[in-house]
Amino acid sequence: MTRLKRLQTVEGVMGDKAERAAREFGRVQEQLQQEQQRLEQLQQFRAEYHGRLIGDASEPMDAFRLRDFNAFILRIDAAIEQQRGQIREVEQKLEHARAQWNEERTRADALGKVVDQERRTEARREQKREQSQADELAARMFAHRRNRP
Repeated sequence: MTRLKRLQTVEGVMGDKAERAAREFGRVQEQLQQEQQRLEQLQQFRAEYHGRLIGDASEPMDAFRLRDFNAFILRIDAAIEQQRGQIREVEQKLEHARAQWNEERTRADALGKVVDQERRTEARREQKREQSQADELAARMFAHRRNRP
């Protein structure tokens, strides 16, 4: 197996790794969007629930109902904070996935340049070999014609 063929094999492997890293980066981006949507839904639900209470302010609220309302708002607030923590975790995953993708892409690009350089080197060697063969053939033909009576 020639050096070029070996390098091309490695280039394929590196390209595959870069593609996998890109897919993972995309997957984590989607996950972050989903987590952000969940946070928005929780915040919207809290605002709607709170708005309903204020809308019902014309009716007197007994202590039990007020306690239940406050407890429910606290649970929603806790869920919102938990979701914010989840978003921070996914953002860290996203940054890691981005760095991994950049690293794999950089490696694949660098190896691609090495493969291109090796192709050019091999092409130059082939041209020299062909030129050498052509020169040798021309020299033989010249010698053969000189030796003819």
